[in-house]
Amino acid sequence: MNAEDPFLTRRGAILLGGAAVLGAGGAGLWLARRRGLFGRLFNPFSAENFDLPAVPGLTDAAGAPVPGFSAQDIAGKTVYLNAFASWCPACREEHRALLDFARSGATIYGVATLDDPAKTLVYLREHGNPFAKVGVDRKGYLFRALGARGIPAHFVFAPAPKLALMAQGSMDLAELRAKILPALA
Repeated sequence: MNAEDPFLTRRGAILLGGAAVLGAGGAGLWLARRRGLFGRLFNPFSAENFDLPAVPGLTDAAGAPVPGFSAQDIAGKTVYLNAFASWCPACREEHRALLDFARSGATIYGVATLDDPAKTLVYLREHGNPFAKVGVDRKGYLFRALGARGIPAHFVFAPAPKLALMAQGSMDLAELRAKILPALA
């Protein structure tokens, strides 16, 4: 083997370059999967097309199962969706306000986002369920499709699938009444 042989030098450079490209591509795919980029780029949900299953085991006060919901269920209706997670501090902060808002007559659909359904079930059993329906969005597809970048997120469709309001962050009862009620009217 002669180190100055142009064939070996060229061949080594090509092999080394190929290995670098494959390594970078593999690292890029790993990072894209880890950060959920495929879900953002190839999101199967939209306001016109989604189906969120119910939280297994979640029942209302009468013992009836609380259903999930789909785009077909809300089509043509004016509805308020709240995206939340059991692990989210801001969601926990606004939970009492959501309970009071629901008691005042507001109908809220919950979207359990980026959460384990078993943890969602425990959370809603312990803290109360303000939602008429609760759908599981384990990968966060729906709230991303609607333009949110964090939770809690609030969406009013008037009528669905037309998005009339999107707000992010925790709201107290006064803010819910000031922002959500007018959008529902």
